[in-house]
Amino acid sequence: MTDAFMADATIREKYGLSVNDTFSSKFSSVSIENILFFIVAACCHVLEVLFDYHKADVEEKISMAVVASVPWYYKMALAFQYGDSLVLNERTQQYEYATIDESKHIVKYAAVRDKGTSVQILVSGDEGGNPVALSNDVLTVFKQYMNRVKVAGVILNIMSNPSDHLLLKASVTIDPLVLNDDGGSLRDGSKPVEEAIAKHLKSILYGGTFNKTKLVDAIQSVDGVQDVELQECRYKSDGDASYTLLSGNNYTGNSGSYIADNLENSLTYVVQD
Repeated sequence: MTDAFMADATIREKYGLSVNDTFSSKFSSVSIENILFFIVAACCHVLEVLFDYHKADVEEKISMAVVASVPWYYKMALAFQYGDSLVLNERTQQYEYATIDESKHIVKYAAVRDKGTSVQILVSGDEGGNPVALSNDVLTVFKQYMNRVKVAGVILNIMSNPSDHLLLKASVTIDPLVLNDDGGSLRDGSKPVEEAIAKHLKSILYGGTFNKTKLVDAIQSVDGVQDVELQECRYKSDGDASYTLLSGNNYTGNSGSYIADNLENSLTYVVQD
């Protein structure tokens, strides 16, 4: 403030100041100008302190509130610690773990769906980088945990199922200079089309939707593939005796993840004349 005061041309003219004069050299600590500046600075400081207290108060109230949104249920599902008890936080009135131990976080995949009258939660563990259903014992404990931390009155539908199975029949037109008639790579003997399908299914967000168009795009991205005709897609969930024909373009499974069955026999490789 004093620098701006001394830099003002009108002020310099009224006080007879030169451009080299400083505020401290021309005005004493008890001058009316210095006292006025001190009052303004003190008021600004008090206002900043009041804003800081207000911000801290608001943040404390927010931290104590439970926003039971879909992301909140997702976060709580992944925070489950198998074998640990919950304690009530008297300040927030929420159940939580006394100590966070990530080595006990056995739920590695979660998906939450708002069903209107209930909240559906799909969860899985991890085995070799792939989702795997929780055992019945672990799932029972997880349900007890979620019922303890959830908002009162909310109905939870919690499931942990093996991956949904897909039966994919397709005709793949190949370049014979890159792939053989069994879909094997002439370079290293691998099965790049089957690998691309498995990679694509794994890349679908847990709890997401299988899309036939995106599957075709994944196959067409393989070196040596010239065209793809997806003839038929069938699916079945855990416990289903037979596959069901997928009539539309999308399928949202009951488990949250997908695996393809019998690709070595369901894919046909043809060379274009």
